[in-house]
Amino acid sequence: MQMHRSLTFSYPNTSMATLQKLFHVSLLLLVCASKATKPEAEAEALLRWKSTLVGVNSFSSWSTANSTCSWLGITCDAAGHVTELSLPNAGLNGTLNDLYSAAFWNLTMIELQNNNLVGAIPPNISKFLTLTILDLSSNNFVGSIPRSFSRLQNLKALRLSSNNLTGGIPEELGVISGLRILELYNNPLGGSIPASLGQLQSLQMLHIVNTSLVSTLPSELGNLTSLMFMGLSNNQLYGSLPPSFARIKTLLGIYVEGNSINGTIPTEMFTNWTKLQYLDVSRNLLTGSIPSHISKCKELVYLALHRNNFIGSIPVEIGSLRNLQALFLSKNHLTGIMPSDIGNATSLKFLDVSSNHLEGELPKTISLLLNLVALGLSGNKFTGTILNRDSKQLPVVKVANGTGNSSFLGESWSAFCGLTLLQLLDLSNNELFGDLPGRLWNLKDLQTLDLSHNAFVGEVPSSTFYNSSLRSLHLSSNNFTGCFPAVLKNLESLVVLDLGNNKISGVIPPWIGQSNLSLRILSLRTNMFYGSIPWQLSQLPLLQLLDLAENNIVGSIPESLGNFSMMRQIFVMQPVVTIDVVFTTYRYFLFYNGSMDIIRKGQEYTFEGRHAFVTGIDLSSNSLSGEIPSELTSLRGMRLLNMSRNNLSGSIPKDVGNLKLVESLELSWNKLSGHIPPSVSNMMSLTNLNLSNNLLSGEIPTGSQLQTLDDPSIYDNNLGLCDPPLRPCTNNSSSTTSMDGAKEHHHELETLWLYYSVIAGIVFGFWVWFGALFFCKIWWVAFFSCVDAMQQNVVHKMKRI
Repeated sequence: MQMHRSLTFSYPNTSMATLQKLFHVSLLLLVCASKATKPEAEAEALLRWKSTLVGVNSFSSWSTANSTCSWLGITCDAAGHVTELSLPNAGLNGTLNDLYSAAFWNLTMIELQNNNLVGAIPPNISKFLTLTILDLSSNNFVGSIPRSFSRLQNLKALRLSSNNLTGGIPEELGVISGLRILELYNNPLGGSIPASLGQLQSLQMLHIVNTSLVSTLPSELGNLTSLMFMGLSNNQLYGSLPPSFARIKTLLGIYVEGNSINGTIPTEMFTNWTKLQYLDVSRNLLTGSIPSHISKCKELVYLALHRNNFIGSIPVEIGSLRNLQALFLSKNHLTGIMPSDIGNATSLKFLDVSSNHLEGELPKTISLLLNLVALGLSGNKFTGTILNRDSKQLPVVKVANGTGNSSFLGESWSAFCGLTLLQLLDLSNNELFGDLPGRLWNLKDLQTLDLSHNAFVGEVPSSTFYNSSLRSLHLSSNNFTGCFPAVLKNLESLVVLDLGNNKISGVIPPWIGQSNLSLRILSLRTNMFYGSIPWQLSQLPLLQLLDLAENNIVGSIPESLGNFSMMRQIFVMQPVVTIDVVFTTYRYFLFYNGSMDIIRKGQEYTFEGRHAFVTGIDLSSNSLSGEIPSELTSLRGMRLLNMSRNNLSGSIPKDVGNLKLVESLELSWNKLSGHIPPSVSNMMSLTNLNLSNNLLSGEIPTGSQLQTLDDPSIYDNNLGLCDPPLRPCTNNSSSTTSMDGAKEHHHELETLWLYYSVIAGIVFGFWVWFGALFFCKIWWVAFFSCVDAMQQNVVHKMKRI
């Protein structure tokens, strides 16, 4: 057998190394030669992309007559190659599909944020291998994040926020080892948080707020030892806070609010997060007590734990946080007293412990919080006083909220009159009593005053001081007497006026419609007002709710009430009173709309909080007479109309169906007559209807929405009404309730002629028969002979029986 040897060639080591170096140098030269594009090619590529865009009139500098480096948004290196493309807020409309990547080899930055770019993000962008910053945020991109971005190994910042990107967060992003900033917030990405993100050792900012994520928090994120900001808010994250997060000792801010995170806060987090300034875990399902180790976070400025299930007491150690400016603990299950040590946190501007189970007296040390801007104490069981009668501390307090406390303040509430910088004073739902001091109106910056649901007595005091700032006044549910407060005249900024549920009497002054032109809400219900409704109220151009129910008002309803221009419009109302309190770069909103008691669906409802306020008119339970003005049917923006329990007469306006947004229509206990207008069936929003105890008659109209109102009681005590849900109509009644008057009359004539024809035929036939017998002797003899024969036959048969 012949053996075949394979031939092998060997070279000295030095020769082989030399050949390899020569090969690499040659290859590098070849690549560099291929990359050496001219600046003219870059300019041509930019102009080609510009030609596909809309709205680039301001790009006059983009011309071959000018150097590329002088073009708007273009930066070049010393060789004249484009290194930066920066066109934020430039009004660009188009796509990135024609941005030719092969023409650019030195591009390090693309900033196209805040434009109107659309379509998908082209995967070709990953060919810009020298990119360090890519910012496409605040556009209208769709589709997924290209997985090929993993090639951008020089990338330091990736900003794709505020688009319409879907498809989840690619795991491949975890291999961009030098990435420092990852911003994907405000996109409907969905999916989970990839564990691979934990490999980004250089990452300093992870901002994936509001991205529809549904997952647990990966423990791998605890490996991000350079992270300074973590934003995971407003997703659907669940599970517990990983203890591994305690390893991130560089954290300055962590935001996880608005998820479903449960369990307790690991104690070691507060032990290690010594640099932490901002912590927001609000609106979750966290339980347990607030760790006392929170005192280790000496740099803490913002602490938001509200809307969770925390129990136990407020740690006294919070008082040692001298840099703390905002503390939000509301809507938990905290018990015990307010620690007096809270007075040591002298930097506090916002303190909200409302809606808990705190009790006892408020510590006097609160008066040491001289920087306090907002104080929320509502919904607890505090007792005692907050200030001495002669106290002049808390000089910059702007919000005092004592809603829902028992025996809070007592008579010493008047100390607030010395706080001349107050903008909002809310002492509602307490047990305050006595007269109001006249100097209350001296609070020149006061915008909102809510003293409702207390036990104040006497007349609303007058004052020579003119408060031009007051926008919202709530004095309802007290025991005020006297006439309409004259102090309210000429308050041009007044938006909400609620004097309901008192004992105020006299006439409603016409000057309301001439001096309070900003009014949107006017409630005088459940008082002792008399006289007629001033027509001048129709001069209030912004009025959206008029409530005069349960008084002693007489006369007719002014036709001019149909001129309320705001009620003629169909749109969603905005919150009527809003106070924005700015906290550093973040906002903590204190929305204040007060509350309003309204009769709807026959029951009393309290509308409160931030909402599009109910729009409508309530004149129920008075002594009004006359007809319902047809002009009211032009108020197409109304959602409530209540005129029950008066002495109104006449018919229901035939065009009532124009009120398509009305949800509640109550006209019961009047003297209304005639038919129910067929147009009622056009009221597609109607969920509550009450026409009982009137003099209405005829068929009840049918319609898709009326079919759902099948409770017979809403038509009770109208003897002339019929058809479902009441008794069926008879022929006689139905003949008077036809929808079409002409057809109804024609049908009646046809029926009448039929009756006449039948009667005439019977009469004619009778006389023809008996006339023939009477005048024809042969027929007459034959008829009686037949009768005699029949009689004999019957008698014969009876004898046989």
